[in-house]
Amino acid sequence: MSAARDSGNPRATGHHMAAEIAEIPAVIARQVRDHLDAYLALGRGWADTPPPYLATCARGTSDQAALFFKYLTEIGTGIPVASLGPSLGTVYGARLRMKGATLVAVSQSGASPDLVALTQAAQAGGARTVALLNSIPSPLADVSDTVLPLAAGPERAVAATKSLVASLFALSAVHAGQTGDARLLDALAALPDTLRALEPQAAPDLQPLARHRRLFCLGRGLGLAVSGEAALKLKETCLLSAESASSAEFRHGPQALADGDLAALAFVLDDAAQAGNAELIASLRARGAQVIRFDPAAIGLKGDHPPAVQAIALVTAFYRQVWKLSRALGLDPDAPPHLVKATLTR
Repeated sequence: MSAARDSGNPRATGHHMAAEIAEIPAVIARQVRDHLDAYLALGRGWADTPPPYLATCARGTSDQAALFFKYLTEIGTGIPVASLGPSLGTVYGARLRMKGATLVAVSQSGASPDLVALTQAAQAGGARTVALLNSIPSPLADVSDTVLPLAAGPERAVAATKSLVASLFALSAVHAGQTGDARLLDALAALPDTLRALEPQAAPDLQPLARHRRLFCLGRGLGLAVSGEAALKLKETCLLSAESASSAEFRHGPQALADGDLAALAFVLDDAAQAGNAELIASLRARGAQVIRFDPAAIGLKGDHPPAVQAIALVTAFYRQVWKLSRALGLDPDAPPHLVKATLTR
């Protein structure tokens, strides 16, 4: 049964997640219409007065958006981006020295006390603070200097999907404003139609992954953020013990595990890391490992797109396939065991 058909059946398991995946192009269209100017304005402000460095604060799926932002910013501007541990503000009470820097917090709920505390600690240390939030008002919005809405709408499935894609879009638009990248801006404006045009049956079937004892998700640069999100979703919705790894770091240890018991899901963008990713895939296959390659051609993405848009398309196509895998395994992707929507970590 397709995700679109199943989403209309209120008794079907996974109908919330399926509906939210199907809603992604409409979410992006809403962001283009209502919030693109605000995203661009933040980036243009950074271009006028560049912060000496940026830092991020997030958990779970949102932390993959933060990693995406790190690579996007460091590759495109050369400004370093540090990932700060949320526990710095609560468990450890660290006094941060961040004069002139900017902290970017990404959250679906804006309710985690540790994200709020870290944002306050960054402000006390001299940083400007920005929050990208799907839930406004929220405690995190209340303590942030600048709040940008993700506008993904209510997300009922525990496993986040549309809010992650909304985060990637918003961060890409901020980057387009910061760099003046007209090609990226044009591609973002066209993204709703780009995602609608993806061929649902073109993406690789993930079911072979479930037959292997060891499972890795691989990527590099922006693809590493997609890899991290894929590993998280395979754990959450399919109860598969998947580990995300840089395709470069994989060669320095984990590759020793490569044999017929290993499966890898490789996210390959058309960027500077493409050749190295392809070499690793060939090496793993030569050792008997099962490798499923997710790249623009594999998901039916047509045309020439910036790497940020490729990454957004890849994660959207992956969501459709992981939903199918979860259902095939007899699980309910809406309600992973032992998890709730907002984890109020301290």
